[in-house]
Amino acid sequence: MEKSTAVSKKSLGIFALTMINFAAIMNLRNLPLLSFYGLGMITFYLIAALFFFIPGALISAELASIFPEEGGLFLWVSHAIGTRTAFLCDWIGFITTVTALTTTVVFLVTSMILTISPSLSQNKACVCLAVIGSVWMATFLALKGTKFASRVISAASTIGTILPAFFLVTLGICWVCSNCPIEMSLSWHSLLPNFSNFSSVSFLAGIMFAFAGIEMSAYYVKDVNDPCKTYPRAIFWSTAIILIVSLLGSLAIAVAIPANGLRLEVGVMQAMATMLDSVHAGWLAPLLGFLMLIGGISYVFAWIAGPARGLYAARHTGFLPPLLQKTDKSGMPIIILYYQATMVTVLAILFLFFPSISLCFWIINASASIMMLVLYACLFASGIILRYKMPNANRLYRIPGGNFGMILLGSAGMLNIIFCIIVSFFIPREMQHFMSQSAFALIVFATTFLLICPPFIFIAMRKPHWVAS
Repeated sequence: MEKSTAVSKKSLGIFALTMINFAAIMNLRNLPLLSFYGLGMITFYLIAALFFFIPGALISAELASIFPEEGGLFLWVSHAIGTRTAFLCDWIGFITTVTALTTTVVFLVTSMILTISPSLSQNKACVCLAVIGSVWMATFLALKGTKFASRVISAASTIGTILPAFFLVTLGICWVCSNCPIEMSLSWHSLLPNFSNFSSVSFLAGIMFAFAGIEMSAYYVKDVNDPCKTYPRAIFWSTAIILIVSLLGSLAIAVAIPANGLRLEVGVMQAMATMLDSVHAGWLAPLLGFLMLIGGISYVFAWIAGPARGLYAARHTGFLPPLLQKTDKSGMPIIILYYQATMVTVLAILFLFFPSISLCFWIINASASIMMLVLYACLFASGIILRYKMPNANRLYRIPGGNFGMILLGSAGMLNIIFCIIVSFFIPREMQHFMSQSAFALIVFATTFLLICPPFIFIAMRKPHWVAS
């Protein structure tokens, strides 16, 4: 009886899994990306859910049920494709977090500055220095560790994400009900974006990046009560909640800010400030900016050490150079953390060399999207391969439909990934006055190449003594 009670206490239900998915994915920084398309964003969100979010979640759940031990994606890809590809995925997971940290801190800094001085929020030097200072401060805090941060991080995420999102949606509804000018088309025709022009749908890759992280909840599948029923239901509810919050938030931005006046890096605060001014409550903007800053800092601090530790775990493969294996007294991978902060510094400095913060913001986001899509391609491929490589493995959760069901989901995800990688190299039509298409594609390719090439160098230079004991 006692044993049964202990097990039930460890079991996760639908609500717990739904909240895990929401916390891992929902980020206000991503809302302006689809606002450019007005009602067409509904189509993009549905495509992302059906061909990326749901397949990724269900395939991750099955793979996690085969390998309940720690290791996650690295372990799955190792068994399916090989250790070298798994190490590449580990690096991609690490480096995409570096880019996400950069864009998140830019979002925080510009949103906060906008409430104080709109003109200063477009000062590239100011934004660059604030980003560099914030990331290095978070890095030093991560190295020292703090019990206080670990206790408040969950509450801070709620305060800084859910409350501002609620205010944004509420303000959007008030804007529409008050007969204020609606800055997007409301025709049925606008529900269907123009897929004949890649520049018109280039933000589609951005929403895939926004949905990245769904595999995180799969690590808990061994603790789920009746996973074959509970996990799909949790995915359904989390998909619905994330889609509704994201869609309403993006629509709230689109009704108040015209596409040609929207700034990617500060779109949420830009819309809230505009709508608050319309109801003579502009004094609330700094408060909402401060709430978003709290949520963002908790996000940065939560993610500053996790990916570094994940990459450090790859030392047992022999692909990680000894320099990157060094730790401090508390066991933190100090060199990897310094490398991470240095990369964010380099990316932040890039903002000084571009005509627009929004353009540089999108270039970094496009490169991150490409790398993340490659990682998910390995995930989808691993799901299909392991169905044939390990057909008799014990699976607590199995995708319905046998091998055909797995192939259908994996293939749909792969085709979507190929399309999104292609459109990532096209400059959005709203930014074509800043840069030519060829220059944009070249810069995105060069940025992606420089960020992704280190693991290939490490693999080529691998030495026997690199394997950690």
